[in-house]
Order: sequence, then C-alpha cells, then structure tokens
Amino acid sequence: MHTLPDLPVAPGAAEAPPPAALPRTLALGFTGDGREYFRIWVVNLLLTLATLGIYSAWAKVRRLQYFDRNTVLAGATFDFHGNPRAVLVGRLLSVVMLAAYHYAFGFSTTVGALVVAGLLLLFPYLMRGALRFRLGNTSYRGLRLGFDGTVGQAYLAWLPPALVFLLPGVLLATNPGNPVLAALPLPFYLLWPLMHARIRHFQHAHLLFGDQHSEYAVKARRFYRPYLVGGSLALLAVVLAGAVAGFAGVAGGSHRTAVVAITLATGVVFMYVAYLLVGPYMVVRVSNLAWSHTGFPGVRFRSTLPVRAFLALQTKNALLTVLTLGLYRPFAVVNVYRFRLAHVHIEVTGDIEATAAHMATRGGAAGDSAADGFGIDLSW
Repeated sequence: MHTLPDLPVAPGAAEAPPPAALPRTLALGFTGDGREYFRIWVVNLLLTLATLGIYSAWAKVRRLQYFDRNTVLAGATFDFHGNPRAVLVGRLLSVVMLAAYHYAFGFSTTVGALVVAGLLLLFPYLMRGALRFRLGNTSYRGLRLGFDGTVGQAYLAWLPPALVFLLPGVLLATNPGNPVLAALPLPFYLLWPLMHARIRHFQHAHLLFGDQHSEYAVKARRFYRPYLVGGSLALLAVVLAGAVAGFAGVAGGSHRTAVVAITLATGVVFMYVAYLLVGPYMVVRVSNLAWSHTGFPGVRFRSTLPVRAFLALQTKNALLTVLTLGLYRPFAVVNVYRFRLAHVHIEVTGDIEATAAHMATRGGAAGDSAADGFGIDLSW
C-alpha cells in the first residue's frame, strides 16, 4: 500500500493528526466453472446412488470444499474443513425427525403431541449446531470463521416460527373433523416478517472472524416490504391462473376433459411462474437488506443484487435445467453462486492481510473451537 510522504511542519506549529485511512472496496471472485463442477456433480450423484444415499454426506463436503477453495478475496481463498460423518449423522437425524412427525399421529394423539413437542425443543438447538458446523469449519487466511449465538438466543429466534409452522398440521391431525380450527394460527403469519427478521438477526449478529465479533443493525419492520411485494406477486399469479382457467371453462363448453387438462396445465404454469418471481425476489431483497447491515470492526459488507437480472438468470437456469432433464443443474448452481459473489463488496479500512496475520499471532486462528465438534449439519 503506497503512503504519502510526510509534509514538513512549520516551526512552532502543532502537528496535525494523521489522516484517517480511507476504506478500500474488495471484490469477491470465483475461479471455478460449470464444466469442472459438472464432473464433481456427476461423480457425487453416481456414488450417492450406488451407496443408497450414504455418500451424499461426503458429496456435500466435496461440494463445499470446491466452492470455498475457488472463492477468492484479496488474493486468498477460503477453505472448508468439515467432517462428512457429522453431515451423515445430521441427515439421518433429519430423516428420522421427518418420519416421526409424519407418522406420529397414526399411533395416537398423545404420541403425536409428544413427538411434536420433542421436535420443537430440538429444532432451535440443532439449527444453532448447523450454523456452528458450517461457519466453524470455514477458514480464510488460516483464520476460522465462527458463530457464538447462545442456545437461549436460538430458541428465541427459531421456536416461534417453528411453532407457527407446525401448529396448523397438529390441530388438523388432532381435530380431523374441524378444519376451521386448523386455520386459527393463520393470523400469526402476519408476524412472519418479524420472525424472519429475528432469525436473520440471530444469524448475522453472532458471526466471528478469528477473535472479531460481527456487527448487525437493521429494524425488523423493514422486512415487511419484501413480504408485501412478494405476496402481491404470488396473489397476482393466482388471480391470473384463475382467470385463464375460468376462460378455458367457458370456451371449452361441454368438453370436460379438455377443460380439466387446460385448467391443470394453467395452474402448474402459473404456480411455477410465481415460484420464479417470488422466490428470487425474496432472496434478493432480504439478502441485500441483511448483508448491507452486517460488518466487523473496520469491515463492512455491501450487497447490491439486482432483482431483474437475478430473475432473468433464475428463469434461464430453470428452463435449461428442464430442457436438459436436470443435466444443466451444476452449471446453474455455478452461475448463481458467481452472480451473487459479483454483487457483494467488502469495504475495508486498513489492511486485511495485516489484520488477519495479527489475529493469527494472537491465537485467533482457532476461531470457534474445533474441539466442540460444532454439533451436526442438518442442511441438504
């Protein structure tokens, strides 16, 4: 880094304080490509099928290592050090939890209620463990990332949305003859943006880079706007689907088979369009909002994902994936990952290389202690 030479000071004049270092903007880069990842993806898929899914844990570690080791920041790459056995245990546990929830009420209402209560008690703890596993096994310049959110904070973040999500199904299972009762928790979904904001706060406010703790500040009410716009887009798609289906019914007249086929096809198309619109829109708006308010001392993130370009990319990926019977999927994953990295910038005050080296000499490289095991990984 070049510095300006010292200016002479007039005799008797007080020395001016040194100017504050101007922040510099660092860009994230990705050195991988779709063809290279396609080969990894094919091998992972074949070995997963051959082992009846057991190899999927090792496949995920290989995938994370590929993307981390090809992610470049200021001339250095990231790395992932996760143990595939922890991923396998997490996947087996998630399958058991899903099966328990699905079949519990088939035995008795009491068993079902006990299973749901157990899942609610386990879920926040396991989600915290998954965050610790992913971040604690990721490193940059020899420094481990980490996550120090407490178990109590995990329950405050995850328990309300988990309860709201599961409660309609529980009420319907315990009162099969009264579907209206299952709709009673629906008003709580009006608070979903606030619950989403709390989850994001839990995820972003407890990040660690060596011994540096993250800073995160965004008002929860700001999450309502993405949900209002996304909900409006979904409602518009449903209304259009209903209008087209109604028009098909009038035009079809007595040809009931044709009317049913057109109606079903219209519903599928418009629901898929809603998925392509609402999903990417929510990803962009929420990611920009959360990451642009996240930082470390001397480091600020700035996310500028453009909505229209991301919608176009996801639409292209979806069409090509369908046309190639899924073979374009690894290329789509690389395209999205590179696109998102290209629109995340890191504003650094000072020298990130010197800062990383300084933290490493102070023992910060241990990050979120590997001896803790980071729990297990539940994600797929």
